[in-house]
Amino acid sequence: MFDPRFDALAEVLAGFSTRLQKGEKALIDVFDIPPEMVVSLIRKVREKGALPFVNLQSNIVNREMLRGADQAQFQTMASYELARMQAMNAYIAVRGSYNITEHSDVPSDRMLLAMKLLKPVLEHRVNKTKWVVLRWPSPSMAQLSGMSTEAFEEFFFRVCTLDYARMETAMQPLKRLMDKTDQVHITGPGTDLRFSIKGIPTIACGGQHNIPDGEVFTCPVKDSAEGYIQYNTPTIYQGTAFDSVRLGFSKGRIVEASANETAVLNKILDSDDGARYLGEFALALTRMCGSQCAISCSMKRSPAHSISRRARLTKRLTMATAARFTGISSASSGQSTAAAKSASTASSFAKMASSSWTT
Repeated sequence: MFDPRFDALAEVLAGFSTRLQKGEKALIDVFDIPPEMVVSLIRKVREKGALPFVNLQSNIVNREMLRGADQAQFQTMASYELARMQAMNAYIAVRGSYNITEHSDVPSDRMLLAMKLLKPVLEHRVNKTKWVVLRWPSPSMAQLSGMSTEAFEEFFFRVCTLDYARMETAMQPLKRLMDKTDQVHITGPGTDLRFSIKGIPTIACGGQHNIPDGEVFTCPVKDSAEGYIQYNTPTIYQGTAFDSVRLGFSKGRIVEASANETAVLNKILDSDDGARYLGEFALALTRMCGSQCAISCSMKRSPAHSISRRARLTKRLTMATAARFTGISSASSGQSTAAAKSASTASSFAKMASSSWTT
């Protein structure tokens, strides 16, 4: 059934995010979403004068492929997937799921093998194409958010169709502040973490690569992180649901890691030399949270695009949506503070106190 919200979202993806031009080739890569949304994307790509190409995927089918992943098989797959990606100018991915833990019983060694062999495809897509990725709303996501399916869906389309052009301008003061920042100090229940971002470029993200979006990010100096952080919201990675994640740092490296799945977490962190170092620190913002403010501390391992762990507090949002919220204020003393206020909709959300950094 036609839904005008599909067209509005498709316009954001094909128009603002990828800025498609006449004659460009765009790969539409979708997982378990309504065919009507795919049709809307095809039509919007054509409206821009670009050529649409469609790849339909199923998480259930992908699970079975991954469970028996073979090196020769995935090398062949990587070869033709890379050839297709190299022929594209743009990439639009809309990733849905009927079960957010669909891959929970995929052996970790099979998952890591597939990720390793397909990495050249990911690297080409990230570095050589105009790309944007988003998740499709589902009852599972609504449940994690403590919302009805209808209310969450409506919320999803509102945050995904914001005026991101205006957001780009609004993020510039925060970018300038972070550009001249040295020390970051994050405190809260179970959290006391310090690190430096001095001399690391800051990038404002306003819907060009992720929807929903709205963050300003940088990278901690590799050996600067000291202290510990307790994450206050659950997340799912490679089909495993992680909760109560606690990380301890010394000289930039994670030296202690615990969670409800401690062994699995440490196996991921031991998967390569960079996995125990921070790869990203981000502050995020959106007007959708009304008078409530929140802080997002975003951490990715190095190399990038491998794993992310979010410590996030929002009024009406969980990890599933990947939207970001932040409140920022500047003090005359030369210090700036991002204060996180209480959240009210999901029992998994705790209270965080503050994050401060010194220029």
